[in-house]
Amino acid sequence: MPLPNSLNEENRQPTKAYILETMQHWITVMQLRPGEKISDTEIAEYFNVSRTPVREVLKMLEQQKLIYIYPGRSTVVADLALDDIESYYLPMQTLQCLAVRLAVNKATSTDIAELEALNAQFGEAMDNGDAESILMADRNFHDKILEIAGNEYVDEFCSALWVRIARLDYMFFRDNTMGTSYNDHRLMIESFRIKDPFGAELAMKNNWNYSMLAVKAAVSRDGII
Repeated sequence: MPLPNSLNEENRQPTKAYILETMQHWITVMQLRPGEKISDTEIAEYFNVSRTPVREVLKMLEQQKLIYIYPGRSTVVADLALDDIESYYLPMQTLQCLAVRLAVNKATSTDIAELEALNAQFGEAMDNGDAESILMADRNFHDKILEIAGNEYVDEFCSALWVRIARLDYMFFRDNTMGTSYNDHRLMIESFRIKDPFGAELAMKNNWNYSMLAVKAAVSRDGII
């Protein structure tokens, strides 16, 4: 089971939340690939913790359907969910459209300036061509909209979907540019500026629809891994 060479000294006593977030990241960026076996002993040694919090984290990852646990046999990374992509993207699209509608009339000039800065970072990540940075910058932009919207239930449901969608988005960002997403973000920002919830929602809908169709096309064409 290949893991990064070392853990930062400042993180020698990580929390369970940190271990969970780190393992989600490893699975997303294929540090741990689909079908790969996971050793709770190796994970515990890496984080310098007992196996108990690691096992609790593995249970959470299983609930998120990122791994499969076969008691008494093995724990393996789940396959990418390629057979029903719409079941993740369409609910996310609906939730994100709701969030942007809620956010438009709440956004301050400071919020709009921050969205512009986040989209600029997204553009820079695209120019550099690093899929991990692109994915993170895109997530930061959408998370800011969720923050402005201020609805904890929309935020919670989006977070649950992110962990599944991130793996698919990463595979797409790895091999493709996302200029369309950058422009969608820009249109959302303009809609925020003029307080236009309909324009913001349309841009958000197009943003997620394009991502979904692009991933489906990549899978149909030649697989995504």
